[in-house]
Amino acid sequence: MRQGLQGVLLAGAMIAPGAPAWGTRAPELGTALTGEAQAPRHDGLVPVIILLRDQPQPFDLRELRQLGGDARRLEVNRRLVLVAERSQRGVLEALHLGAARGEASDIRPLWLVNAVAAHVSPAMIDALAGVDGVERVLADRAVESTGWGVSPGGGSAGAGRAIACGLQSIHAPDAWDAGYTGDGVVVGVIDTGLCLTHPDIAGQLWTNAGEIPSNGIDDDGNGFTDDIHGWNFESDSANLADSQGHGSHVAGVVAGDGTQGMRCGAAPDASVMTLKFWNNLGGESSVWLAMQYGLENGADVLNGSLGWRHAWGPHRAVWRAVCENAFAAGVVVVFSAGSEGSADGIDSVHTPGDVPDMITVGATDCEMNIASFSSRGPVSWQDVDPYHDWPHPPGKLKPTLAAPGINTLSHSLCDGYVYYSGVAMAVPHVAGTAAMMLQANPALDHYQIKQILKATAIDRGATGPDNVYGAGFLDAWGAVRAARDAACPADFNRDGAVNTLDVLAFLNAWSAGDIRADVNGDGRVDTLDVLAFLNLWNAGC
Repeated sequence: MRQGLQGVLLAGAMIAPGAPAWGTRAPELGTALTGEAQAPRHDGLVPVIILLRDQPQPFDLRELRQLGGDARRLEVNRRLVLVAERSQRGVLEALHLGAARGEASDIRPLWLVNAVAAHVSPAMIDALAGVDGVERVLADRAVESTGWGVSPGGGSAGAGRAIACGLQSIHAPDAWDAGYTGDGVVVGVIDTGLCLTHPDIAGQLWTNAGEIPSNGIDDDGNGFTDDIHGWNFESDSANLADSQGHGSHVAGVVAGDGTQGMRCGAAPDASVMTLKFWNNLGGESSVWLAMQYGLENGADVLNGSLGWRHAWGPHRAVWRAVCENAFAAGVVVVFSAGSEGSADGIDSVHTPGDVPDMITVGATDCEMNIASFSSRGPVSWQDVDPYHDWPHPPGKLKPTLAAPGINTLSHSLCDGYVYYSGVAMAVPHVAGTAAMMLQANPALDHYQIKQILKATAIDRGATGPDNVYGAGFLDAWGAVRAARDAACPADFNRDGAVNTLDVLAFLNAWSAGDIRADVNGDGRVDTLDVLAFLNLWNAGC
């Protein structure tokens, strides 16, 4: 749908609209690494993230929506890059000097958050903390294999209906029959890679038109050589091969077209951009770099069937900035709630599924019954510097909604099909639906897609939104239909104009306790909804 953005050179950062700066404290120079570091590699280097203090001014959502499309994304990226260009020079100089001494390697600037990822010697960590403008040096947390929350499903991969049961249950075929298949929309799948030759996905591969295959030259000047169908952010290479099977399965649920006999993909004509971050060991920065590549190269939707348990110590504040920057650019971002049920209490929802405005997905079976392992909310940010919001109780309601993730049939690496169960399988049902929604209405952004998904979800469990199902069970056709016919969310009375009549209509619904006035989606009608509505109204949408 969107053209790739070329010529973005360095890394930069921002705080999402209305978010505070990292904090007022200066870095404690000479301190130890923040967070427990991984054991040094054979070359004695450890993965770190050098977080910069400098941040751009908050984005104006009304201004960005007036720009729209590629112009909006270019403006967001431009502002992020400008911040990096003025603040990362000292860090990059120190790292390159360290590399000459064998004390640094794998230096990768970020612009989706103002940071630099690198592998450094323990001796360099204190030196980096003393570089002007550095906020702190963080350990680059590796995801653990248990983070996938996936197990083999039951049943024979050769049995079943021609259309996978999950797609039937979300009414995806009704959307296809109406002509909505995700055509022209690019979904970036952040996962373990992809077998590019599976017959059901080979025709849905995103292809970088500016790159000439296998010539060893960065033809389009985007910083990645031979990135024909995506990039590997674990090994920093063009090798997208999937040795785990997880990424191939997830991509099949996004866009598998059924060439071999089983229709598994919610958006069978969408294009899949392969953003590989993990087969053996991948840190948080690998996902951020993958998201950054998606923004720079034209992904419309980002699918993250993954997450970090809070017990693993993810850098939640950085994750929130990364995600909110992506939202500002207009990209739709969908991540897993996690697979802990309620075992971790208020910490059961994984990061970044815990980001307040994230489209966070829980898992059900094909009959809309919630999976026992699907993580329950709420989440809280009251103890996370610099945000300190969503205090618990009550916290922020999570997940956003639920989708099929039990006994999900999809691609078995390069050939055939296999059943997997996990919240990871639920996420691509929603990402594929978002692709169909964008085909129906390309003007929608992350916030609007999220609101429509919630408004059209099928209520399950307790009446109204709850911390098990969120807004309810995914109704793909209902969401696509609503996207096609979408009115501006601030047009509360649906008369085609945003004016004071909408404020009156909202206040009347709010005074009556009408669930339609639950604008922030936390399951309650209270003063927070007034603030949320007025923000939408002031933004003009």
